[in-house]
Amino acid sequence: MNLSFITSILVSLLFVDNIEARWKPTQGMTWNYVLGHSVDIKIEKAQVLDVDVNKSVGTIEEYHKAGKKVICYFSGGTLENFRDDKDDFYAVKGLVRNTYEAWADEKWLDIRKADLKPLIKRRMETAVKKNCDAIEVDNLDAYQFDEVKSWDDPLTKKDLINYAIWLGKTAHELGISIGLKNALFMIDEVSNYFDFAINESCAALSHPECHLYKNFLKQGKAVFGITYNGFSRYQSALCKELNGLGISMIVKETGALEQAGTIFDGKKHCKNFDPGKNT
Repeated sequence: MNLSFITSILVSLLFVDNIEARWKPTQGMTWNYVLGHSVDIKIEKAQVLDVDVNKSVGTIEEYHKAGKKVICYFSGGTLENFRDDKDDFYAVKGLVRNTYEAWADEKWLDIRKADLKPLIKRRMETAVKKNCDAIEVDNLDAYQFDEVKSWDDPLTKKDLINYAIWLGKTAHELGISIGLKNALFMIDEVSNYFDFAINESCAALSHPECHLYKNFLKQGKAVFGITYNGFSRYQSALCKELNGLGISMIVKETGALEQAGTIFDGKKHCKNFDPGKNT
């Protein structure tokens, strides 16, 4: 038998094994989003925890022992100045650009630079080694921001879509699930490359966006949402905008990603609410 044929079969089987082994969240799972703050696992009620990839192996193991699934966060569109690998990013000519005005400790990345990919892949490999169940890669909507539009050669929508597809493919090659963070402009184009989605404030915006996940949800994929600055302030909007969709929502009382929060329960918090799971 041809050696190259055997090799291709083995590669295909390995790919299938990765798909089958990869954890995929299901619609209706509860979640909590905690960045920059500690987690008291003894009081945590959510089934899924989204925390920074910098968490130690021991901490992630503790979460697993408590029955939690763990999503590990890092930014793929900006460089955060507290990352241990930041010097590697600065070493790539033209990669690190201007400051992200909303977050003064972050700088935009030119995601078109080929030398970015091994750096991001290494972060994914770190998540795999730490036994994270999934990753969240933030700031994939860079082309929409004025700071990036001001570049002589600004990023385009197509640039971000290409990057997102590469992220999804690479995560899956490593056997780990990946969630699409915000970036609704590309949800339909890249949905096949992502296992779930994460959204900020889809029900709290002046023009709500939760309904834009309908096609993604129809694929049976989970959407985890977060609403900031108070449950009572947005309860009515949440009941209206989440009705029939199947989005899992955590509500924080402030803009901080502390552990405290309210897990939205439409049947408890609303009248005539349809949880709308598509699984």
